[in-house]
Amino acid sequence: SLSQADTGKNLVTLPYTTATATLRSDEKATLRSDETIWLEPEVIFSGPRHAFEFPQINYKKYGGKPYTYTYGLGLNHFVPDRLCKLNVKTKETWVWQE
Repeated sequence: SLSQADTGKNLVTLPYTTATATLRSDEKATLRSDETIWLEPEVIFSGPRHAFEFPQINYKKYGGKPYTYTYGLGLNHFVPDRLCKLNVKTKETWVWQE
């Protein structure tokens, strides 16, 4: 549960990410149920003209639980041409492509 004291505080507590989630509210207002949480992502897979799309984990086993690896399609010039495995903690990436 969030309180006025959480305003401006990074709500992400994972030690291995630079992603943030910050509660934003009007400085003069009290915390209301319609306040906004501002999200800033961490870029963990990048390269010139490359993208990592449709990331997947084993949701049945790890949904809502800590996990280390995600898999996705690697895109080159918007064409999916590789399979990628990404360690979300170390940012190490493995790529398979023909």
